[in-house]
Amino acid sequence: MIKNKKILVTGGAGTVGSNIVKKLVERQAEVTVIDNLDAYPFDYLHEYGVGNLEKVEFVKESITNQEIVDELIKKQDIVIHAAALADVGACIRNPETEFKTNVAATQNILEACKKENIEKFIFISSAAVYGLGNRSIFKETDPCFPVSNYALSKYWGEQQTRLYYELYNLPTTSIRFFSVYGSPQIPKKGSHSWAVAIFGALAKKGKPITVFGDGNQIRDFTHVSDIAESVVLSTEKESTNGKFFNVGTGKPTKINDIVEKIFEHVKPVPINYKPRPPGDPIGGYSDTALMKKLLDWEPQINLKQGIKEYFDWLNNHEHIIPEWV
Repeated sequence: MIKNKKILVTGGAGTVGSNIVKKLVERQAEVTVIDNLDAYPFDYLHEYGVGNLEKVEFVKESITNQEIVDELIKKQDIVIHAAALADVGACIRNPETEFKTNVAATQNILEACKKENIEKFIFISSAAVYGLGNRSIFKETDPCFPVSNYALSKYWGEQQTRLYYELYNLPTTSIRFFSVYGSPQIPKKGSHSWAVAIFGALAKKGKPITVFGDGNQIRDFTHVSDIAESVVLSTEKESTNGKFFNVGTGKPTKINDIVEKIFEHVKPVPINYKPRPPGDPIGGYSDTALMKKLLDWEPQINLKQGIKEYFDWLNNHEHIIPEWV
């Protein structure tokens, strides 16, 4: 049980982080969020909801500020590390920033957790660690060949997290998310991730949708509420200690199918097909056997429900769709 536990969520104001925070508050944890709020040009602290939660302590700061992070961790029971330069395109354009944020800061946080004997450390990883591969289903025992520095930073982070469990007895878990969608999600400029959000925003504006490749590449679209639930469950279960595991639906979905489902909620627009950009994997879906075993749980929201949920939210947040879309 995490009731009354003191929990730090790094990157807690963002899409995934805000969903995690809300679930922790529902379970009556005492939550602190550190986030530098530089992911978007609008006030997502409040638009995404964390700034409206009275019981959450918020610290506006970068995780690269080691002194602040160390002081915060001294007060915690559990640390959920969701902060990162969390976009493949942005990481490729800014490799130095990516390293400081995704690698060096993660090491500092792990070391602080070890020193303070934190009860549990959760690292948010990504299916991007698997790389291109020559398979469509990804299992935790598969070899990983990351094709972007973002993916490499996640692979390094989860392996370092595992070693802190094996070498220093710090209870740790790493969770490999597959394609996250759902509210609150707004496209980032220059990103080629988050198909539901970017396609939805473009269609809302009556603009053509760009699909990279032929649209037959597959992803495992997993609703952010389910993603957040897997994180919260992982904090409560000793079965996840020292483990890294997939979180997804275990079902493949073609990008072209996503476009079709979006057109059920908004007037159809033209589709332009362009070559896939560097670092964009052909894709695959998750083997979920280990997730089900460790968490005794599986995602509850199907694609039809999830896309409806997203458009219900987007219809009330059109004012934050960026002008560049």
